Amino acid sequence: MSDGSGAPPSQRGKRKRQRAQAAAVAAPAERQAPPAPPAVADASGADVSLALRAWRRLVREPSLGLSAAYVLVSMIGLWANYWFYRQFDLPVLEYMQAGDYLVAGLRDPSYALVLALSVLMSWLVSWPEIYRARHPQRAAAYQRRWWGRLVFPSSDWFRWTLLRLKPETGIALVVFMGMAMTTCSYVISKARLIRDQGSGSVVQVTLAGESAPLPGTARLLGTSSAYVFLWWPDARRAEAVPIESLGRLQALPSRKREPAPASRAPAAAP
Repeated sequence: MSDGSGAPPSQRGKRKRQRAQAAAVAAPAERQAPPAPPAVADASGADVSLALRAWRRLVREPSLGLSAAYVLVSMIGLWANYWFYRQFDLPVLEYMQAGDYLVAGLRDPSYALVLALSVLMSWLVSWPEIYRARHPQRAAAYQRRWWGRLVFPSSDWFRWTLLRLKPETGIALVVFMGMAMTTCSYVISKARLIRDQGSGSVVQVTLAGESAPLPGTARLLGTSSAYVFLWWPDARRAEAVPIESLGRLQALPSRKREPAPASRAPAAAP
């Protein structure tokens, strides 16, 4: 009896046997195929931390990285200026123009150094977690050794699991707060040396239209696009003097305290 395909019965039976043999060979291969390994989060995946994605974006686009570094240095400069002039009761932000906000961090090279050290520290501390994400089996093998448990901690506190943060993001936040506190401590110590111990740049001030300088000397705290900030140690006051009202600022050598003369023991009577 024909099935409507037009082929002889012998050829149809041969085709059925060939299909059955191919299915029998493919079934064991499918059962023996090893399971695919679990996918590891890559840099382009959605499971990568925000800090790591931002860092790799800045590395891929150097111009964007330079712009971000410039903005961060300016923010550090504004933060430092606020706490520095606060020690002299000067509201410095009210005396700054729009252009002063952009160059606030460029007046002191130490602010750029603080930013560079913060980025380096963030990368060094985050490196174990980045390595763990790329090579989980190697990290698990290293954890069997005493130094591996220190480099690759498994505690939820060290991995920021309890706060629902990626380790790289948590480390970046901690380093940022440490950078802010370090900068604040540095400028406060610098201001106290000027205010209490008389250090800093000593200047003699002559007003515009005057030939004789003002009596006494002042300490130059800093400048903006429209003002000069001075500290008068004798009067214990700080003031913001408009630039157009100044005729001359003469730098004087810093006064060094002379050591007290050594007391001599009285000569013994003969």
